[in-house]
Amino acid sequence: MKPILEAIQEVKTNSKEGFNATIEVHVNLETDIKKGHTVRYSTPLPFGTGKTKKVAVLASKKISNADIELTEDDVEKIFRGQLKPKTDFDVLVTEPRYMPKLAKAAKILGPAGVMPNPKNGTVTEDVEKAVTEIKKGQIEVKTEKDAPLIHTVIGKVSFTDEALLENFKTFYTSLKQNKPQKAKPDWIRNIFLVSSMGKSVEVNIASI
Repeated sequence: MKPILEAIQEVKTNSKEGFNATIEVHVNLETDIKKGHTVRYSTPLPFGTGKTKKVAVLASKKISNADIELTEDDVEKIFRGQLKPKTDFDVLVTEPRYMPKLAKAAKILGPAGVMPNPKNGTVTEDVEKAVTEIKKGQIEVKTEKDAPLIHTVIGKVSFTDEALLENFKTFYTSLKQNKPQKAKPDWIRNIFLVSSMGKSVEVNIASI
């Protein structure tokens, strides 16, 4: 168990991937998923994630900062596999009015983790702002479907220690702010940092 800055430094030192690996955060929670103690929200990181996401939008007006502007006809293409989530786009942002149209492709978008959801800011009237936040380095933080676990990222091995520290602190602060209403006070059991293929390091939560 290491203080957060030492944990970051150790993960960077142990990264032997031979490429600019992603630094991941894995959190174990003391919550009961069956009782609805789930977490799901999005937050921008001050130094971004180091990865550019391709954003598709379905909106009633032109969104200049989007990578792909979809039409209602494109929902059929997603359903038929002619447009593929995680290949043609990484994130889909839409206005609430189009959610019934997207329902047809839910079986494709859902398993890929791309189905728009108001909890992570991808269903919104201000699509342009949402796209801007995603491109600046917004991360989605959510518990797994059947377990009180969270997996997300805070940047790349190439980031400075200070940038990774600020990104981590932003993530950790946002996590505490999104504590499930009925979770007990010590609801965060432990936190680990790891590079894409490296050795994990447990963070001393008291050091944060």
